[in-house]
Amino acid sequence: MTKRFLMPVLLVCIALSVALVSACGGGNDGAGPDSGVPDSVVVPDAGAPDAGVADAGVADAGVADAGVPDAGVPDVGPPPPPPPPPPDAAVFRLYDSAAVHASLAASAIFYATFWEWENYRVWDGGGCLQASLDGSPPAPGTVLPTGSHTFAVTFDHCYVDYLVGTRLNGTASAAYTRNDLNDLTALVSVHSMRGTLANYQSDLYDVTADGSGTWTRVRTGGSVDNYFYTPTIGSTLVNNLTSNIATFTGGSYSSSYDSASGQQEFNNLAIAVSGTGYVLNGSMHTVYAYGTAASHTGEVRITSNGHLMARIYADGSRDLRIEVLSPLVPF
Repeated sequence: MTKRFLMPVLLVCIALSVALVSACGGGNDGAGPDSGVPDSVVVPDAGAPDAGVADAGVADAGVADAGVPDAGVPDVGPPPPPPPPPPDAAVFRLYDSAAVHASLAASAIFYATFWEWENYRVWDGGGCLQASLDGSPPAPGTVLPTGSHTFAVTFDHCYVDYLVGTRLNGTASAAYTRNDLNDLTALVSVHSMRGTLANYQSDLYDVTADGSGTWTRVRTGGSVDNYFYTPTIGSTLVNNLTSNIATFTGGSYSSSYDSASGQQEFNNLAIAVSGTGYVLNGSMHTVYAYGTAASHTGEVRITSNGHLMARIYADGSRDLRIEVLSPLVPF
């Protein structure tokens, strides 16, 4: 009897077990909830672009299209023309022209020799110049002899002042008479001598000198150098930056220097620019401190046909002052 009772109960339990398995999706043959794999995976259409990748036919939002200029770079046209020079530029160029022409005309002595042990000695220029003394090439360091001689030099893009950067290219000669160690007078001449950074007070950074003149150097007191220059009428100085020409038509210029001061004097120095004549008269004294100009005192007047055109003056100030009464012809 006990067996009969247990059998029906067992059959009922087996039936209930089969029903539960069917309701839960079958046995462990497939991927059920416990397998770690989701019931369904959505696969994007192969013909549609991935939402995380930009369409190849559309430029990335962070990169400008190759055919369109970057909006952050403005369209820049040709540069504007340079502004005209200030009115005082022409004044300073006239003021500086005689000193610049003198240094180039006398460059055979002024730049191609050096003063040592109270003598002029020939400088070799590091190979950038060719010198001749009375027709023969002198050895570097040769002392220019006293008496009357001719010293000529050809500069080949030669740096003659490494500190300033002055460079010369051209030919100059000096037929000099030297009476003693401190006195030398020369008839100097120059041919197509181009000088860069040979200026003093002006912006004559690039010039070409032609012509001749009388140049004298006198050393006094053992430390004061005095220079006197009278350019020959018709000598010229070309401003290579403007192509304008200054022609010397008379008068003279002189300067003197020692370790503490300098002096410039203009004695009826006549210069013509594009048919207009100018005359410079006056002097300017400069005191130096630590190698630079500390103060200026004096006045140089520029006239044309007897009328005052401009003046350069100072009353102890550090800078030279300019007064322009009438515009000068550009040089």
